[in-house]
Amino acid sequence: MSSQLARILCIALALLASVAAGECRTIVDMDGRSVTLPEKVARIVTVGPVPVLNGFLFAFGRQQSIVNGLPRELARKYQFIFAPDLAKKPILQSSSSGLAVEDIVGLRPDLVLTMDRSATDRLSALGLPAVLLNWREPEDIKALMTLLGAILDEKKAAEDYVRYFDEALARIRTTLGSVDESRRPRVLYVNYRRLTQPHRIAEWWIPHAGGRSVTSDGRSEESVTFSLEQLIAWNPEVLIVADRGEAELVAAEPRLRDVSAVRSGRVHVAPAGAHLWANRTIEQPLTVLWAASIIHPEKFSGTMLESEMSAFYERFFHVSLSKEQIDEILAGSAGR
Repeated sequence: MSSQLARILCIALALLASVAAGECRTIVDMDGRSVTLPEKVARIVTVGPVPVLNGFLFAFGRQQSIVNGLPRELARKYQFIFAPDLAKKPILQSSSSGLAVEDIVGLRPDLVLTMDRSATDRLSALGLPAVLLNWREPEDIKALMTLLGAILDEKKAAEDYVRYFDEALARIRTTLGSVDESRRPRVLYVNYRRLTQPHRIAEWWIPHAGGRSVTSDGRSEESVTFSLEQLIAWNPEVLIVADRGEAELVAAEPRLRDVSAVRSGRVHVAPAGAHLWANRTIEQPLTVLWAASIIHPEKFSGTMLESEMSAFYERFFHVSLSKEQIDEILAGSAGR
């Protein structure tokens, strides 16, 4: 049997399985595309930024619905703590070989989640129920969770997360109080190895945490690249890096010794839970609280942050974390 014929046969079987599982329904994804799904969604494939997408599903308690594993280059320790069975699931993508499309078809998913339009088009063309999720602006997460709540028949859980998102930010805002622009410390979130500010969402959580992002210039690009000389000229008072190795590189660079953040010991490694908190993640309210605690430590205690973390993961992921696990996430030592 040719590979093309085998693929067509697999698609046909997948569609038959979906119809057999119950009545179908049509939803509209975040790209305005109509997608036909079975009434009950039990088997879900996540494609692209897998840890980010998995995090959305964790927040609905749907760890058991994910039928694919983590790409090796995207694997994070706490993904396996929040969803232990991921370690046994097939890996469907890699940076070198791309998507294993036939394997995706063979898993007979009721739903494929992606944040990449080209992947959505490719998978939809094969008859797969691919739903595109967009998270371009910070508050898109609320529309995204509302859509997933409708798809998964978990509307109350979606409403709970949206309410928590707003309430958590309001609490931070109240505790922070009014901070004059001149009193906001200069903050840089950097991928130091590449000398980039890799994610535009940092231009949202830094000011919400009472800081002033030195890369905030109204840019529309997702990332911005700069020179070491520019970093020195910005002279950030708080420097946030992606992992402990980067913190060591910063400490070892003699040209940075007079940068305010280095001189005063305010170089911080971003926490890493389901995903790196400094990037797009379901844990974004925790990101803001953590950032506020390092930018304005006089207003936000470590106990407050740890209590919020414990409550968040219990409430949404249905996982109770130990003090040691909370410390590991906060130290940024629980990455890949």
